[in-house]
Amino acid sequence: MMQPTTPPERRPINAQALDSHVIRKKLKSARMLAEGEQVVTLAPNEFIPVIRAEVGSEVAVSVYRYRLLLPLVQVFRESPRALRRVEIAAREDLAVLRDMLIRHFGGVTMNAPMPSPLLGVGARDPDKPTETLEENEHATFEVYAAPIQESDDYFRTLRKELQEALGEGVILIERSELTLI
Repeated sequence: MMQPTTPPERRPINAQALDSHVIRKKLKSARMLAEGEQVVTLAPNEFIPVIRAEVGSEVAVSVYRYRLLLPLVQVFRESPRALRRVEIAAREDLAVLRDMLIRHFGGVTMNAPMPSPLLGVGARDPDKPTETLEENEHATFEVYAAPIQESDDYFRTLRKELQEALGEGVILIERSELTLI
């Protein structure tokens, strides 16, 4: 099995790397103008990022649900009875990611106990499955987003940021198209 001699280089997650994806705003809710009213003053808190889904709408709405699998720990089997655990994402990383997703999408569903019951097992190199088999414990984060290109762009940027910050070759993010009723 592949066993690196040193943990990958890592740095803190840079939440500001996603700020350019939340600049475009839309009204939080529709506004009806009074009869004869032609000028409206709106406060900044009446706007939300365009990538935020219309969760809680009175009518059915289409959304994208993104599910992020964040590796917390890589587990190395050094013998049939001996394991070595190398931290990939720290509790601080989970908090940064959680707070950022709440700020940008209005909420997040997560499963991030330590140690994680969610175990991923697979080959780092599919051409050498036996030699490169590895195990990772994961946290999951799920958010609903507006079904627009900007949402995909946001999560591509997030994946790149997490891969660079955590020194991981691949971070998996799934997208599903759903209807909320």
